[in-house]
Amino acid sequence: MPRPRYRSQQKSDEPAQFIVDFTIFLCYFIATMSYVVLARKYRPQTFDDIVGQPHITTTLKNAISQDKTAHAYLFAGPRGVGKTTTARILAKALNCAKGPTIEPCGSCHSCKEIASSVSLDVLEIDGASNRGIDEIRSLRENVKFSPSSGRFKIYIIDEVHMLTPEAFNALLKTLEEPPAHVKFIFATTQAYKVPATILSRCQRFDFRRISAKDIVGNLRKIVKVEKLGIKDDLLAMVAKYADGSLRDAQVILDQVISSSKGVFNIEEVSRMLGAIEDEVLFSLSDSIKNNDAVSALKVIDAMCNEGKDMIQLVLALIEHFRNLSIVKVSSELDSLIDAEAEKIARYRSEAERYSIQDILYVIYTFSNTLDFIRKSSIARIPVEAAVIKLAERHNLAKVSDIIDKLNKGASNVNAAAPKDIRATSVKAPEKTVKRDEVDDKPKTMGSGAASSTAVDEIEKPSLAVCDLETILSSWGRVVSAIMPKKISVASYLQEGYPVSVNAKSVTITFPKECQFHKEVLEDSDNKALIEDAIKEVLGLELRAVLVIASQDGSKTGSVNTGSTNGTVPKRDNGRVKEVEPIVKMALEMFGGDVAGEGYSPKKKGAA
Repeated sequence: MPRPRYRSQQKSDEPAQFIVDFTIFLCYFIATMSYVVLARKYRPQTFDDIVGQPHITTTLKNAISQDKTAHAYLFAGPRGVGKTTTARILAKALNCAKGPTIEPCGSCHSCKEIASSVSLDVLEIDGASNRGIDEIRSLRENVKFSPSSGRFKIYIIDEVHMLTPEAFNALLKTLEEPPAHVKFIFATTQAYKVPATILSRCQRFDFRRISAKDIVGNLRKIVKVEKLGIKDDLLAMVAKYADGSLRDAQVILDQVISSSKGVFNIEEVSRMLGAIEDEVLFSLSDSIKNNDAVSALKVIDAMCNEGKDMIQLVLALIEHFRNLSIVKVSSELDSLIDAEAEKIARYRSEAERYSIQDILYVIYTFSNTLDFIRKSSIARIPVEAAVIKLAERHNLAKVSDIIDKLNKGASNVNAAAPKDIRATSVKAPEKTVKRDEVDDKPKTMGSGAASSTAVDEIEKPSLAVCDLETILSSWGRVVSAIMPKKISVASYLQEGYPVSVNAKSVTITFPKECQFHKEVLEDSDNKALIEDAIKEVLGLELRAVLVIASQDGSKTGSVNTGSTNGTVPKRDNGRVKEVEPIVKMALEMFGGDVAGEGYSPKKKGAA
């Protein structure tokens, strides 16, 4: 039996209790006299009030009802999803006068003290500002003392990952074998920074991002209580901008209420939040598909003049094309898009204009643009460059079209040429012009590699295993096959393209500015991924040869020149003369020239 208190002890406890009651009253009085933001005013007070985390609240309630609560918990998850709030509710449930109970009363002294953050038994510690070993040593000394009035002394350490390694080590023994009256609750947004020795001593609960539907439902209740005439489409915009954080959504709603003066206009709210409107995204999508770089640049300029964040614009474009890819794949996936039926129908109409390969290429391009924005001092330049690249890429001539034109031209020249020249036409493999025998300098093509591809195809008009056109038509699928395995390899590989193929290897050319991409892909593991994808898509075992296209159109890099000592062989003037009409026709067609001993554009009558 506990010893009876003497009259002097009872009198000494009365002033302390009076101070606690007065502090609670003062906090309540100040709260009622000043404005309380919505995030604090509508903070959940019971487990049932917590939004979007049923897998956690159910487990905690079962543990309390069965008297199997752990001595240490770790709450991990993104910001604003209820980690600290759940910790406070758990503390109230354990220390409530009617508890331990899954429904704390909220009216007893313990519940009121915890709700007002003045409880002597529930200590909330900021791990970012109390991260040293001295603070943890002080905590270890204090855990020895019994709680003042509640059943448990509960330590809530927020952002626990900020503690130093020394502080974590000092906490280990206490955390593993704490006194029976002590409970630890850790909260963190970066659980991977918490040492494994700490994680193994805690029950871990992973909080989920709250769905937009749940956020809109919570905001709708607040709007109803506050008697505000805010429509669901505006609440949906707030929920989308909150990105899974209920607290952020409530803060944004507070800002909307303050700025609107009772009249809620979705355009004004969008401008206030800096959100990217749907019309802007569809306009840019149309410009890219219509190869209209001018109108796309005008839209970006308007966004910059309005002060829009370019990173937010790129992220919005990535999400926009992601939605296009979803509706393009299947109409059964509409539930994956957070939008109304009318907007989904508009996505479906826009997606019909794109192929799935084009949509994925746009997504990858904008994803790479994010890295360039972070490295650039002027954010709009990478965005403009990406839009121009996407809008103008359809204007580039296809390699297959170039080959067809050259073959047709070769046929015409062969028909009109003398008999001795006709006998050595491009159809005879032994009389062809080698790639490194002709120094072609295209002027109208996007890069020298594209024109050199045509010459390579003249050398090898047919292959026993596979031809270049088949490789090119399936190249998008090769890149897509690599994407789930290693996205960086697929992103770098799409900057290059095949230029020649034989029975054993395929040569992939990269622009000169993509030297880094080539070096990364030359890693043995990365090259193995490329070769495996080629085998998976085409059924061919080809070795990937990576080269860089120099400014004059020649290929440099890991490519066999055909010489034993690695040097480029000299030109065979006789062969150049034999095919001169074909070469001349190609030069006139594409506005190029060939310099060398065999042919000079200035000497039109050279034999």
